[in-house]
Amino acid sequence: MRPAWIEIDLTAIADNVHRVLSVLGHQRKLLAVVKDDAYGHGAAVIAQVAHSCGAHMLAVAFVEEAVELQPACPEAEILILTPVPADAIETAVSCGFHVSLADRAGPGLLSAAAVRQGRAAKVHIKVDTGMHRLGVPAAQVGEYCSRLKLLPGLEIRGIFTHFASSSDDPQFTTEQFECFQQACRDADAALGYSIPLKHCANSGATVRYPEMWMDAVRPGALLYGIPRNRGGVYMPTMQQALTVKAKIASLKEVPVGETVGYGRTWRAARDSHIALLPIGYGDGYDRLLSNNADVLLRGRRVPVVGAVAMDSTTIDVTGVGDVRVGEEVVLIGDQGGESVTVAELAERCQTIVHEVAVRLDRRLPRVYTCQPGDERVEGLISAEGSVASSAPA
Repeated sequence: MRPAWIEIDLTAIADNVHRVLSVLGHQRKLLAVVKDDAYGHGAAVIAQVAHSCGAHMLAVAFVEEAVELQPACPEAEILILTPVPADAIETAVSCGFHVSLADRAGPGLLSAAAVRQGRAAKVHIKVDTGMHRLGVPAAQVGEYCSRLKLLPGLEIRGIFTHFASSSDDPQFTTEQFECFQQACRDADAALGYSIPLKHCANSGATVRYPEMWMDAVRPGALLYGIPRNRGGVYMPTMQQALTVKAKIASLKEVPVGETVGYGRTWRAARDSHIALLPIGYGDGYDRLLSNNADVLLRGRRVPVVGAVAMDSTTIDVTGVGDVRVGEEVVLIGDQGGESVTVAELAERCQTIVHEVAVRLDRRLPRVYTCQPGDERVEGLISAEGSVASSAPA
């Protein structure tokens, strides 16, 4: 087996879910976002942890993700956050998924499918409060709901919106929230009852704005501990669950003045010892980290040198000691009191934490771990090889 892999700490995931729920209390619910393979953590396993630890619902982006997830978590309610294409509506209704409505065509198609199948189509109304991607314009929500009320087979379970800048623009976030509140009032008035699940708080709003928690919060990155929020009045610190590791595949002595890697972007300022790691940008370790990142070896930081290649990365281990082939290196995670976080790599690449995590390729094996005796997740790790693999020997 190729000696590069990802470790996911399921105890950290379970703890993060419990931390959020402990703050929300019994009056609010948690919708765990597990789209894009749970941000690269493995949707089937993460969904089972989140659901068993008390998440009210799971949220994905597309109907295909919901179909793949349902066998792993058959008792969980699943919300599809984007509108379902016309050719997949029958599947969405028959599987009992919660479907987002964001346009004029969707309600009629869903209603017809529900009537044909003799079962209700569970829907959530997506409201556009200023992000201008998907959603019913906030000012039109009342009229939209009046139309929905006339269609048979629709069971309106929720209404939601999405914030554009909840982590760094409090003024616009507040404007969006106020707009959403008015849209909710308009929807309830048009329907003649209160929609049971109103939700708008993504990870940023869950951490920063308790007044926006409403009936449920809808975090993604927060549950995975990326970034590690600092904790405080509203939300305790979350643990990063993700670790990326590789074993040194080869060692080279590079004389002073010689260069390393494609493009010859790094030149040895001294006689150097260079180690090769069997992981590269083809695995999602970004090429922008060339000469621009540290990894952890023996609990200390050592630099990435030269260009990150598709399948390999070189590091300068000069001065570390008698380094050997097969030694374990941490590219993301903790080792010996030092830490390289997803947030650090995102900053170095001038991107967001979500991209760093989701770009980690599936050719890297996912290895699931937990704290000894953690009965919440031990069963998932020992259940079957396809759910929890072993680290490379």
